Amino acid sequence: MMRAASRIVGLFTYGNRPWAAQLLLLLPAIALMGVVYLGGLLIFGRYSFDLYDNGSLIRDWNGQAYRAFLTDPYYWTLIGTTFRVAAKVTFWSLLLAYPLAYCMAGLRRPGLKQTLLLLTFLPLLVSAVVRSYGWQLLLSRQGFMNWLFIHLGLTDHGFNMMYNETGVVIALVHIFLPFMVFPLLNVLSQSDNQLKAAAHDLGAGKWRTFFTITFPLSARGIASGVQIVFTLCLTAFTTPQLIGGGRVMTLPVFIYQRTLDTNWPMAAVASIFLFVSSIAVSLIVNKGADWLMFRRARQGRI
Repeated sequence: MMRAASRIVGLFTYGNRPWAAQLLLLLPAIALMGVVYLGGLLIFGRYSFDLYDNGSLIRDWNGQAYRAFLTDPYYWTLIGTTFRVAAKVTFWSLLLAYPLAYCMAGLRRPGLKQTLLLLTFLPLLVSAVVRSYGWQLLLSRQGFMNWLFIHLGLTDHGFNMMYNETGVVIALVHIFLPFMVFPLLNVLSQSDNQLKAAAHDLGAGKWRTFFTITFPLSARGIASGVQIVFTLCLTAFTTPQLIGGGRVMTLPVFIYQRTLDTNWPMAAVASIFLFVSSIAVSLIVNKGADWLMFRRARQGRI
């Protein structure tokens, strides 16, 4: 059997075709992605041209759902809420993750570093539903957070952090923070310490060394983290549904509701919009990181 497998691989690597063996190894994954992912997109694309009339779905080739989605101010309000929540979560995740990743990258004690990595990774081991219910207990009027704020004298009656955008952002930051930490940690751990030493020898202080050496070199990690967190926030459903309580309407929650109402054309259009938006955000962030690296390289700063 091993000899037969070797002959099959040999057929694909004969002559000037070494790429064929790599293609053979990728075929199972490509086939799975093509059937499950692209097939689902094609089905959604077909549903987006159907008609929804008085609770019934009519098979047709019509662009009514697209026109309604792109011209009705209600849907643009949904889009604005979705992108605003994603931007807030991405900003706070980056603000919290960068110092953590920077400190972990500079640790010289492997045991402490592994402990911090484990603590950062732990939220990913718990279901998003469980974490969301946990945040409900923490953020409610009688929850621990308000109890703490009242005893610290920050408020008399507690803050309203449930069923609004603030609670959704707090919960999503906790959920997606590891996805920002790990790309940053990977880039910061691979940075050349000799560049920092050279900057210090030339008279640069810690802050100037950070902003001229460390931060620009971590641009690729920042871009990766922003891409991951922002796109995950765009498609987050469980946390906005549970923490928002139906009052924070984002596109994933809207898609779920329209699916239950059998308004599949509108759900399909919103899903396609999310898909295109995620790709656009990834391309813009990549181009921004490339432009920053190229600009600083031409100036001789990195």
